[in-house]
Amino acid sequence: MAEHDAQSMKRGILSSAIVWGILLLAFPLAVLAGEPDPGRELYLKYCASCHGKDGRSDGPVSPYLQVKPTDLTRLKKENRGIYPLGKVMSSIDGTHDVRGHGDAKMPVWGEVFEKEVEGKKYPTLTSLLKVKVIAEYISTLQR
Repeated sequence: MAEHDAQSMKRGILSSAIVWGILLLAFPLAVLAGEPDPGRELYLKYCASCHGKDGRSDGPVSPYLQVKPTDLTRLKKENRGIYPLGKVMSSIDGTHDVRGHGDAKMPVWGEVFEKEVEGKKYPTLTSLLKVKVIAEYISTLQR
């Protein structure tokens, strides 16, 4: 009987993982539908003032910062030809410390995104998806 319970538990965990996987793939389309390029729109709204419209660290705010923003167009080149999606996402959401993002003057975007949808369904998931589409958009800026 215990073996049967263990198998049922494994199936339940697998089912949950599949549901979350589907949500991660489908949810951005539902949330961000109607925007021609949601990653670009979010990047321009939250990142371009420091990193620049094209990601070259030349945004209108960049001359006033103590720490020069990262040139986002070189991430793949500086990582042996592999775009570091996970590292970029963790830099955006605040789980990986970035000197410029750690300054009290610059928001940690993961926290900002969660506050924007506070009280709605799945705030953490929504925040993660925003971070993901921004990071995916940044991958298109690579030279």
